[in-house]
Amino acid sequence: MQNMKRFPFIIRTSKTIYYVTVTYDGSYISANNHFLDRFDCHGLIDGSLKFKDTIIKDDWPQVERVLDLCKAEPGKTFVITVRKPLSSGNLVHTSWEFVADETTNEIVSIGFDISLRVAYSKKVAEFDKRINQIVDGITDGLYILDKDWKFSLVNQAFLKMVGKSRELLIGKCIWDILPDDKNSSYSNFYREAVRSGEAQKFEDYRHNLNSWFWIAAYPTVDGLLVFFKDITERKIERSLLIESKNKLSAVLNSTLESHMLVSPDYRIVSFNKTAYTDSSNLHGKKMREGMNILEYMTSENTDMFKADFSAALSGKLVMSEVLMDVQNGGKKWFRIELSPAFNVDNDIIGVVINSIDIDELKRYELKLEKSNKQLRAIAFQQSHEMRSSIARVLGLMGLLKESPGDREIMSHVEEVSNELDSIIHDIIDKTEEDSY
Repeated sequence: MQNMKRFPFIIRTSKTIYYVTVTYDGSYISANNHFLDRFDCHGLIDGSLKFKDTIIKDDWPQVERVLDLCKAEPGKTFVITVRKPLSSGNLVHTSWEFVADETTNEIVSIGFDISLRVAYSKKVAEFDKRINQIVDGITDGLYILDKDWKFSLVNQAFLKMVGKSRELLIGKCIWDILPDDKNSSYSNFYREAVRSGEAQKFEDYRHNLNSWFWIAAYPTVDGLLVFFKDITERKIERSLLIESKNKLSAVLNSTLESHMLVSPDYRIVSFNKTAYTDSSNLHGKKMREGMNILEYMTSENTDMFKADFSAALSGKLVMSEVLMDVQNGGKKWFRIELSPAFNVDNDIIGVVINSIDIDELKRYELKLEKSNKQLRAIAFQQSHEMRSSIARVLGLMGLLKESPGDREIMSHVEEVSNELDSIIHDIIDKTEEDSY
């Protein structure tokens, strides 16, 4: 212990630094009180105790290797970390710097207790593991970039997308993994989020993946938090839906029929071109989605419409012909059909209203019906007048039968008169039938 006097007072009396000297074979020569007290080595520093005897067996190989290196390269410092047991059975994690002093043939060692650092590192590792488990449970992609655009956190969804391991990505620059693409806009949004401090949400297409993504980039104190979701399938479905809708709109807008979808609370959900035109021409009102369909009804039609609408909501098909007031003060006939509208689950979600202008056809029908009535009246009148004349002929024939004359001719006249009378009866019967 006498050679301890050669070292500064602060080292000999330190409560944080372990100081020992050992021979090239690792035998203890001297140690400060902090080391002796901490590891209960008082009275053992007599050359019989070696450094490797005071550490756990698994750490011996690295101590022996460092002793050999110190002997081979005097003056050069070598660092090792070893675990030393206490009398209580607990382990102390220590870090040591070994350097050989060729003038004294001794190895000087200075050590520090790093147990708290190890415990903290362990907790940090456990916390990182827990964080990774949490973010890996997120089905959408997630990663965090530091201020140098390097990955500090990634989840499994992102790893699957880029086909790399977490170990290979952490610490790597995003521009090396996802290079700037002139056809892609994500890099501009990322830089804008960092510059402005405001979140950026956008859709982006990655040509190398042939995929669409919805991306949200949130600036943080340390960098950028990025969420993303593959929306390729949704994009395709939306495109097909728009295409189908355009085709359906083209068909509906080319027909002369008016088509509307109305919600149960009478709100207009959608309509075609003819419905829009009819609304302007008939009512002087421009049709808009969300408006109440009752605003287009006159007071005398409202009650009937509500009844038909209620019946359609109950699942019935309702058809009617309605004479409606038009903007110029006249009236027009329309055929109106109300039917229930169903969703994919077969639930009624509203009423489809189809209507078509039948004014010309209806007026022709009414005119034809009026002409038929007039014709029936004429036929009825003429047949009765003819019947009266025939009756007089038949009466005269009766008188002639009692007078002498050509009975054969009289018989023929009577036969023809009876046939004519029969025909007139048929006309009268037919006219009476048509009048019902």
